[in-house]
Amino acid sequence: MRQTARNGLLCGSLTTLFACSPPAPPPAAAPPPVPLTEVYERSIRSAAVRDPGFAEPLRTIAPAQANVTVATFTEWGAPPSPTQRLVWVSLPDQLRGFCHGKPDPVLAIQQALGVPPQATPSQPTHEWAVVTFTARRSALFRPCPGGTDVAAPACGNTLAPAAIPGTRHAGTLDVATTRFLLDQIWSSDRVGFRSPAGEPDWGYPFTGMGWTYNWDPQAASPVGVTEFVLRTGSTVTAPVAASPAAFCAAPAS
Repeated sequence: MRQTARNGLLCGSLTTLFACSPPAPPPAAAPPPVPLTEVYERSIRSAAVRDPGFAEPLRTIAPAQANVTVATFTEWGAPPSPTQRLVWVSLPDQLRGFCHGKPDPVLAIQQALGVPPQATPSQPTHEWAVVTFTARRSALFRPCPGGTDVAAPACGNTLAPAAIPGTRHAGTLDVATTRFLLDQIWSSDRVGFRSPAGEPDWGYPFTGMGWTYNWDPQAASPVGVTEFVLRTGSTVTAPVAASPAAFCAAPAS
């Protein structure tokens, strides 16, 4: 009987205590998601300043490999052969590894390649596509001022030597490549500009170290794919265009 009374007294005391306590505050609301354009512009600022961690291992193309299958993300269809402009390319299996199984293949590819978030192409009649094709290894170079050799396992942090007129040495900078890289750096490190028509004049998170800046905020690392550039006037063979969804759905190797 006494034990029952004690239990009742304790229960009454606890009830009074809880009744007098202030109510728990409501859970804090989750912060609104950061707009993709803001995340993208942050990546441009981050890519503009190199540090020793930027010297990442790169995918290589051995000198013995005469032909290379590459991929380009585009709204303009397969490049003509011979090419009429420089074409940015990557290795298909590596690019697919960044978008395989992702709910938004277009965005995943754009993030992995370090290009702006654009859900739709610039022209209403265009469609996004990943075009794979074969090109000569000799027509490819790394977009790296420290060395353009596609067989090099990393980009150097000092300017590569200039090519001797009339010769071609792996990794050296000729006049055309030097001008291209200077234009790339000048046009990349910028945010907030507008075209005369009022459209965003995008910059790019260009690392200059042979790899793309993956601006996916959920990624464990900003290191994207190893990037290459196909020279103007190059021969393109066996082009195959696929939608981003179809390209990314193929088994990742």
